[in-house]
Parts: sequence; C-alpha cells; structure tokens
Amino acid sequence: MVGKVGAVAGAAAAVGTDIAAKGAGELAFQAQIAQLTAVSLEATQRSVTMRTVTTELGSIKKVADERVQ
Repeated sequence: MVGKVGAVAGAAAAVGTDIAAKGAGELAFQAQIAQLTAVSLEATQRSVTMRTVTTELGSIKKVADERVQ
C-alpha cells in the first residue's frame, strides 16, 4: 500500500513538473515571439528609412544631372 501511495505521489510530482516545464517553455516562447516582433518592426523602420533616403538622393542626382546638360 505504501509503495502504491509513493508511486502515485511520484507520478503526480512528475506530472506537476511536466506542467511547470511546459509553462516555462510557453513563457520562453512568448518572450522569443515578442523579441522577434520588436526586431522585425525595427528592420521594417530601417527599410522604410533607407527607401526614403534612396529616393531623395535619386531625386537630387536627377536634378544635378539635368543642370549639367
């Protein structure tokens, strides 16, 4: 009887540990997703800035080329 109680308690502890590990894994996953979202947003902002600068420089070059002709 004591062996069965110990086995049940051990199984319950294992299940509790498994649930805690899954919870910790879920939190880690959510943190990674949040970090990925932040990095993606930053990359998008840089891309927009680069396109804006490239367009402005292209316009300046075009005006300068027209003045030379």
